[in-house]
Amino acid sequence: MSQQAHNVLLASACTETTDRLFELFEQCDTGPLRIIVSRDPVDAESQLEHRDFMLAIFDLGSFVTPSFMSAASARLNPMPAIALVSDGTAELIISALRSGADDVFLPSDLELHPELFIDSMKRQLKRALHIVEAKRLRDSLERSLDELRADHRAAQQVQQNLLPPKEQTIHGIRFEYTLTPSLLLSGDFVDAIAINEHQVLFYLADISGHGASSALVTVLLKNMTHRLLRNYKRHSSFDILSPIATLERINRELLLTGLGKHLTMFIGLIDTQASTLIYAVGGHHPMPVFHSLEGACYLEGRGMPAGLFESPSFEQRELQLPQTFALTLFSDGILEIISGDSLLEKEENILQLLKGGFVSSFDLSTKLIKADASNPDDVAIMTVSRD
Repeated sequence: MSQQAHNVLLASACTETTDRLFELFEQCDTGPLRIIVSRDPVDAESQLEHRDFMLAIFDLGSFVTPSFMSAASARLNPMPAIALVSDGTAELIISALRSGADDVFLPSDLELHPELFIDSMKRQLKRALHIVEAKRLRDSLERSLDELRADHRAAQQVQQNLLPPKEQTIHGIRFEYTLTPSLLLSGDFVDAIAINEHQVLFYLADISGHGASSALVTVLLKNMTHRLLRNYKRHSSFDILSPIATLERINRELLLTGLGKHLTMFIGLIDTQASTLIYAVGGHHPMPVFHSLEGACYLEGRGMPAGLFESPSFEQRELQLPQTFALTLFSDGILEIISGDSLLEKEENILQLLKGGFVSSFDLSTKLIKADASNPDDVAIMTVSRD
């Protein structure tokens, strides 16, 4: 496959000069060149308007004036421009350089020192080729970035469609959440699932890392939990009635994906008939804050993240629920934005925010997350309450 010829403009009305330049360009050995000669300013302007040039040579001893060259080299920029001056006075050379010339030659140089001109042409054409290649790579990168942005917007739409309503009531229990990603896609995920007439499963998960790969795990997580719900309705599995069994299933399936991703998770099952909360902890921190008429405190419990070990240790606990209660869950991104010099101080500040009574996830998000700030991590806040 032959190389594409690159255009070179010779702006000169002198036939002797253009003929000599043709001879010298044949010795440049810089690949195929298409030499286009313009013998008047109108044609030169037309050529510059309708063609892309790798290089232009302006003969200031011909029709080219310094002002014409200045305008033409500005249009040619960033490609190099060469000036030919009729004599070697400092005034003419400086004028040519100020008009945009990258190099300056006398007509006599073309005869007496042709090697200097050839070396300069090789150098300038090599520079022009680098400019062309850089532009090609930049255009290719911009196209790739546009495609990536479109993919991310589509993935964001998919992820948004997988999330539950921001506010909903299931069996008399109110679920609210806000999710503020650090990037376009989030590695935090929440859900609330009605299992039957009196039981509802809910969780907040924080997948390791950020961006598309972490967002992909949220899709898998949604699929896993709803598959467990289908299995329950078919009476083929009752794992969804046990938070710890659900967490163990998620751990196994996450390992099988081979994505190298893990997650922390708080998963709870509320039974409105028994007025109980059964919950399991998979390495989640900070623990949810439980608020009742008696005050606010962190729930107890511990466990290992899911997706790291084949036989992790999870902990499941049960809590009797009063008629009025509120449970506030956070992803660990909250610890990046809450004030405090130590982890203990940050946890205490979170607790103080909630000791005065129930605060909705929206109000917490508005109070803690600045609208114009870029967060170092995704921040999810979920509230589960009953009046």
